Amino acid sequence: MENETGEVVIDVLSVLLYATAGLALGLLLSFLLTLAVALLRRRRPGLTHVSLRLRVPQRVFFAVLGVGVGLLVGTSAQVLGEQWDDYATLQHGVLIAVILAGAQLAAGLLRAVEDSVNARRARTGAHGDALRVRTQLQMVRRVGVALVWLVAIASVLLTFDAFRAIGASVFASAGILSIVAGLAAQSSLSNIFAGLQIAFSDALRVGDTVVMEGETSRVEEITLTYVVLRVWDGRRLVVPSTLFTAQSFENWTKTDPAQLGAVMFDLDWLVPVEAFRSEALRLVEGNPLWDGQTAGVQVTDSQNGHVELRLLVSARNSDDLWNLRCQLREDLVLWLQTDASYALPRTRLEPEPTSAPPKPVRDQLVEETREALRAERAALIAAAPPAEPEPTPEPEHAHGLGWPSLRWFRRRDRRAEADPAEPDA
Repeated sequence: MENETGEVVIDVLSVLLYATAGLALGLLLSFLLTLAVALLRRRRPGLTHVSLRLRVPQRVFFAVLGVGVGLLVGTSAQVLGEQWDDYATLQHGVLIAVILAGAQLAAGLLRAVEDSVNARRARTGAHGDALRVRTQLQMVRRVGVALVWLVAIASVLLTFDAFRAIGASVFASAGILSIVAGLAAQSSLSNIFAGLQIAFSDALRVGDTVVMEGETSRVEEITLTYVVLRVWDGRRLVVPSTLFTAQSFENWTKTDPAQLGAVMFDLDWLVPVEAFRSEALRLVEGNPLWDGQTAGVQVTDSQNGHVELRLLVSARNSDDLWNLRCQLREDLVLWLQTDASYALPRTRLEPEPTSAPPKPVRDQLVEETREALRAERAALIAAAPPAEPEPTPEPEHAHGLGWPSLRWFRRRDRRAEADPAEPDA
């Protein structure tokens, strides 16, 4: 009895020794791989994301793989003899751990590729192209990670004999189950296809500024079933993907994030428009939020006792445009209060209405206005260069297409001029 106990202890210690040796070997391989990637990063900076994403998963994978190899060798028949079957459960557990660690490594590799491509596009590509690639890679990465873990879980289940039998029966009835699952998850499947359509049709991208359901927001995340929108006040709108394919929405950054915006003013008729325009342009040109493209002041309306002035400006994106409009509105209000207070909007009450002049005076005004218009038109005509006379078209018979009798008379006249006839006796 004591001999058997001693043999068991020796066997356990032997297995632990092999497992420890395998763990050390796995960690050594992980360290060498990390060192090699660090050396390559100096020449290829794009490997930075690979190193950051795979640092922990590859260490876990090589450690678990080393332990598994050590246990496989330590529990082999050549080492333990006939007792190696007692460690089958331990080997099964290590195999499951290796499968899960490999799935984690594959998922980390997908994330590393996504980060690397996004970083390279952000440096070399245009803004819209970078957003498009980012959205599509995000969707591909999500689908890829889901497939990796689906295969990993299926592989783990297939390591059990009971699940192998269940799997055979499931595959036999796969047709009926697929029909039932399709009918039960019809709405979910439509959302999934809508999410794929959004990602690969380039209609919506992560980072776009959109207006959905009356809310101006930024696309924060696009999944297979829903889209997360971040409103300016920090709220999140979770919108099903089908709404973006079935309804219209505004996308302010579809091609270019630059935008135009207007600042409106209702002022009195006494407003000095030229002074207002000069002050507005001075403020716009001195503001760092202006992109240097568009700036102008126009009188867009004049009714109900007020004059409407519009200041039109442009900015690099919607956030800069909002802040620029607020700052310009505040600065111009301060200028109106201090330098042109008489231009502030006011309502006039006239106790004695102004009477119209007599009819002869009004007729004289009409004649003076007409005379001024005629004088101005005459001045324009006199200043214009003389028009070249248009060539007179030749008569149709000059080209041989006229009347035959007229040609006969002309030939007779020419013969008479050449040979004058003798006078009659």
